[in-house]
Amino acid sequence: MVSNRSQSSIGVTLIELLIVMSILMAVLGMSVSVFRSFGEGQTLEVSASRVSSAVRAARNWSISTGMPSRVLVDPDARKVTAFGFDTVAAWDFEDLASQPQTQELASGFEVEGAFRQKARVTGHVETDAGSVGSGIFFINDGAALQSDWLPRYRVDRGFSVEAWVQFWQPEWQPEDGIEPSGGFSDPRREMRLAIMSSPGAFEVGLLADGSVYLEIGDPKGAMDEEFFRAQTESQKVIPDRWTHIRATFDGVSIVIEVDGVEHEWYPENFEWIVEEDWPPMPSAVPPVDSDLYISHPARFFLGGMDQIVLRSATDPEIVEMPLDVELLGSPQLIYINGNGSLNPIEHDLPVVIHVAEVGDVADLELVDGTSVSKESFRDQMSRKKKEREDQQGKVEEAFGSPTGDLMGYLEDWQSTSEDGEEVEDVYLLPLSPGQHFGIGEVDEHTVLRLHNVVIDLTGAIRG
Repeated sequence: MVSNRSQSSIGVTLIELLIVMSILMAVLGMSVSVFRSFGEGQTLEVSASRVSSAVRAARNWSISTGMPSRVLVDPDARKVTAFGFDTVAAWDFEDLASQPQTQELASGFEVEGAFRQKARVTGHVETDAGSVGSGIFFINDGAALQSDWLPRYRVDRGFSVEAWVQFWQPEWQPEDGIEPSGGFSDPRREMRLAIMSSPGAFEVGLLADGSVYLEIGDPKGAMDEEFFRAQTESQKVIPDRWTHIRATFDGVSIVIEVDGVEHEWYPENFEWIVEEDWPPMPSAVPPVDSDLYISHPARFFLGGMDQIVLRSATDPEIVEMPLDVELLGSPQLIYINGNGSLNPIEHDLPVVIHVAEVGDVADLELVDGTSVSKESFRDQMSRKKKEREDQQGKVEEAFGSPTGDLMGYLEDWQSTSEDGEEVEDVYLLPLSPGQHFGIGEVDEHTVLRLHNVVIDLTGAIRG
């Protein structure tokens, strides 16, 4: 009997087990609600941090590649998108320093690139002094370097080709360019000297008259296939001297630069046509799996090249706003220079991205347990305005207002010219970085909290 009682006293009754489980469920339920409320309270901070990360990614792309990048802030689509470029191939030809200069390289000789890509020699190719260190020179028909296709050579979203070139311009006589209809044209404008080519996808090069061209698509493709060729005016590149060339297509625009200066371009055969009547520009590069050429056997370069770089447009960094978080203001496109600063041509002031948590004030107090006890930004502006008016009134009462009659006349003239229409006050959002409370109604949204991400002219990101 004693042993039976001792065994029963060790066990747990069903009622005790149910009580313990009820307590655990209550504690766990409270924990979930607490963590959920904390997460909801951090939605604005997380969104602002992601926006800063997208801008920082674009800036890092610019600094690492020396290429401009852009950030699109689209309040209507409720997202921020960063665009940039990444290096996919590069050749500096410094490995050729051990080769005898001005002597032909053997056919099939391989030149190694920055990412261990191999480019084989075809035709008459020599090595000589480049813009910095060693360079490569293309002498006669078929002179080129051919690199077998790699997946990284797919530049569907856009591309940029950069190189130092020293080209030899063929001589010509004016009588060679006489047209049957009168006048004359430079026949060298029909002679293409390829710098880099991926046949069927893109090509960048010079025309023998000193202009720069960029091709997208296949010039010999079918009628329904897209093809676009942009070229500058003649004599943009001076022969027999090293010149820096960069041609870029990012899916939206084409930029052609010579020695760091951007030049206007136009589609081939549209020199005298207004821009509104130009053919449409492609939105992407055809996805062709073709080899990559430096020069091209059929359009071989005349002269030397050095420091050749191919860059591909990266996958855009996209930040979408969650529910109850909005981007305020109008759409804006942020231009970042190759050194990471804002483009001074496009921006003369720091750029502010307004990220706002919207909803009812009661929702804010419910989520994070706080209330807006500070003086709101709108109330603060109204108070300061009233203080200035009171101070001005005291000054005028003591000393009179020498401009009172003039101001009265101007006010009467303004009210008469506007036919009695009231002028609506312009409400400006705060521009300092970080969080702001009590903003009120903005863009048909009740703003609970505002978080500003500020990019100053040097490219530094605050907030």
